[in-house]
Amino acid sequence: MSLIAATKDSIKKFILDSGVMRFASHLMSSSIAILAYHSIQDRPEHYVNSIGSGITHEKSVFEGHMELIARKYNPVSLDEVLLFLHGEKKLPKKSVAVTFDDGYCDNSEIAEPILRRFGIPATFYLTANLIGTSEAPWFCRLRHAFAITKNSEWLDPVRGRKWKISNPEIRNAAELAAFEICSSMSGDVCKAAVQTIEKSLDVASLSLEKVLMMNWDQARRLHDEGYIVGSHTLTHPNLAHVSEERIARSELIESKMRIEKEIGAPVKHFSYPHPALNPQWTRGTIQITREAGYQTAVTTTDGRVRVGDNSLLLPRLIVPRLPNEFQWALENAFLGWS
Repeated sequence: MSLIAATKDSIKKFILDSGVMRFASHLMSSSIAILAYHSIQDRPEHYVNSIGSGITHEKSVFEGHMELIARKYNPVSLDEVLLFLHGEKKLPKKSVAVTFDDGYCDNSEIAEPILRRFGIPATFYLTANLIGTSEAPWFCRLRHAFAITKNSEWLDPVRGRKWKISNPEIRNAAELAAFEICSSMSGDVCKAAVQTIEKSLDVASLSLEKVLMMNWDQARRLHDEGYIVGSHTLTHPNLAHVSEERIARSELIESKMRIEKEIGAPVKHFSYPHPALNPQWTRGTIQITREAGYQTAVTTTDGRVRVGDNSLLLPRLIVPRLPNEFQWALENAFLGWS
């Protein structure tokens, strides 16, 4: 760590330990921080080229987060958040809701026992068509392809641009371009595009030693244990950029129906995928979400939740991976500084 970074960390720790931020936030109106997690792993370094380091938290770090929430904050469920938004239930200041996107099996195997130990409710948003399969998500396949390719150039098969990917920065930009291409596609169309990109990079499709996604038995157990199970679409496109409204409607409605059938209970909570491209929602998708019967929908837009906010457009905090940044991010959120 550089001297500048160490100094910044020391200053943040001093401010947090002083209690100034906590005192200031008590002067604010009640609000909720919704945390967005994805994958929790014993060895996150093994998933850098698949799930990705940016959305994977080490088990011990996640455990520290949950311990802090149980000790210093007020964990609440998305059902309680909904009542709060409608003015039907008062929640204590500094309430925190925990959510997970995608439906990785580690959510059930690693995260849930920690949540149970600390008595923290959580919501798990499932990408319905990936549950119970050995298939790697399309975004994991793209990340893997760009990480291991030996090619020095890549010709974008859709846009026709040639990228000099021997340069790491250019390779990252090319990978983002590939993500943008596939984000606007769904289902078999997206799969075909990923296969084309893998072929153009001279890379075989990602072969998994361990299944990444949870199965339906695990999803049902989460529901039976009192956790909320929600939808994260069928195939994980960016709904604001799919080519036709009928595709967005299918992703929203059919995923809800599939999950309801499997867990035997209504699904009323939704999470917008945001693999690439902005924005991740439109007025049209909000309307379809409402028509489908969802009562809440979360985004990846930073911010806190307050009474009167649109329940179908809720902000969340993307959780820092460094332990010393976690409480800082929470306190900033409650102060409205995120």
